[in-house]
Amino acid sequence: MTTQALYNRWRGQTFEDILGQEHITRTLQNQIKAGRIGHAYLFTGMRGTGKTSTARILAKAVNCTGGVENPPCNQCPTCRHINEGRSLDLIEIDAASNRGIDEIRDLRDRVAFVPQESRFKVYVIDEVHMLTTEAFNALLKTLEEPPSHVIFILCTTEPHRLPDTILSRCQRFDFRRGSVNAIADKLRRICAAEGLSIAPEAIQRIARRAGGSFRDAESLLDQLASFSTGEITASLVEAILGTPALSLVLDVVRAVATGDIPLGLRAINHALDEGAEPQQFLGEVLEYLRALLLLRVGGEEHLANLEPEAVRALRELASREGFPVSALVRAIRLFNDAGPRVRNAVRPQLPLELALVEALLPSEGAMPEATEGKGAPTGTRPEPAPVRTPLVEAAPPAQEAPEVAAAASPTSEAPAAAPSGPPAEKAPAESRVESAGEAPSLTLDWVRGHWEAVILRMRSLDRQVQALLRDAYPVAVQGQVITLGCKWALHRDKLSQDDKRALVEQVLTTTLGTPCRIQCIVQPEAVEQKAAAPAPPPNGGTLDLRSPSDEALDARQSLLNHPVVKDLQRRGGRISRVELYDQEKKGGT
Repeated sequence: MTTQALYNRWRGQTFEDILGQEHITRTLQNQIKAGRIGHAYLFTGMRGTGKTSTARILAKAVNCTGGVENPPCNQCPTCRHINEGRSLDLIEIDAASNRGIDEIRDLRDRVAFVPQESRFKVYVIDEVHMLTTEAFNALLKTLEEPPSHVIFILCTTEPHRLPDTILSRCQRFDFRRGSVNAIADKLRRICAAEGLSIAPEAIQRIARRAGGSFRDAESLLDQLASFSTGEITASLVEAILGTPALSLVLDVVRAVATGDIPLGLRAINHALDEGAEPQQFLGEVLEYLRALLLLRVGGEEHLANLEPEAVRALRELASREGFPVSALVRAIRLFNDAGPRVRNAVRPQLPLELALVEALLPSEGAMPEATEGKGAPTGTRPEPAPVRTPLVEAAPPAQEAPEVAAAASPTSEAPAAAPSGPPAEKAPAESRVESAGEAPSLTLDWVRGHWEAVILRMRSLDRQVQALLRDAYPVAVQGQVITLGCKWALHRDKLSQDDKRALVEQVLTTTLGTPCRIQCIVQPEAVEQKAAAPAPPPNGGTLDLRSPSDEALDARQSLLNHPVVKDLQRRGGRISRVELYDQEKKGGT
């Protein structure tokens, strides 16, 4: 005993049966009434939205002899033959299995024959994007200028794969995804006609699970009707289709809103342990997070498809204080990004768990406000402030000029260089360590007195930034913020870039011995003032602008440029390390 599937029994037979596509059905009906029928149509859209059904209805309507105002009548011989699949003038071709040039050449030869019993011979080519390039080329001329008694209807879910030459020869109609309400209405009609008992919540679950496809919804209903002889309930839909329980989905949303990580993790694992399909569970979580966002921003009118119980729970969450919209947007983005990873994960709950935990952790760089008498929000904890690591290490104080030696190859020793100079003053970083963390207060004279040291230190890090600093000069200091006057707007913009600004702040912090930040303005007169009258050292007397680390860098570079080292490199030698030796500590050897 064979039975017909629900989606076949309930396939649309008139234009009024094609739900949610009024922009298409009305246009086609007006063309038929006006006698302006096209010779080639292209129906595009996702599966189960009515493309093939509309093609058959159009074939009946243009050939209907019933004399009704809005054909087809489904009573005349032509309509009945098409409904029963006996018409010789409706030719349906599956391009997935007839995609070669030979099949299209055969079609091209047969279009010249007049219809057997109808006014028009209608060719419906389904999945037309599967045709080969040669087949498309063979179809072009016939599609552009077919005989007057032939109508072509091309159906596809992937119109982007069709050549532009084909697209330009057709009237294109895009079928829209079915709305949840439209699909639910059709399911109610089917259940009433078929005598199926179903709960309203179950209809909503099926309609949402169908994802916009009427055929998918009807197939799911057929499957559930075969399983149960009684009422189809929401719990049955969850058990058979793997749809997650609403309470578990709301628990994840509640965990995001309240910062309760354990609650969310329990809900995710419970849902998947109970057999919920991971992608479906993720889709439900995103749907309700989106609904919560709409409630927060005043879009409640778009929640008509949700269960009343869910809307009440979401309203309570939306009214909570201390839950910013930005945190909700971040959670939606993280869960949405977890979708591709769920498909390939060894443990599908892991991407969901990571998205939840990451959504509830403080964002990187955020400084939580500490209010006396108030604790941190639930589920979050303040993170320690990032520690700035100087890019140039502070060298230990040197009493005498160091002796420099380098190993240029395993079998040869590099010559020693002993640069001489006055003893260097103690590095600011050392003073900061010795003062038990007490950072010196910044003054404009202090910054200007060390400005040349900043420029010299920048030389080993970034020559481009060093050149920019030569055309800049400190003009003001407020707290830890140093204002640099730049000669040109281009210099200001360059120094204001994130990477260059961070580098300058690192060098200033290392040189001045206290955390610094900069802001840049255009002030050419500041640079002219610097050239005319350099600022004196902050402590009076003579300031050695070269720190021990600068001398060490120069000594290393001098050694690497030594002719002996260069000659060894040309012979294939390789520098493995560079070491500096203090003459006094080594006894002068």
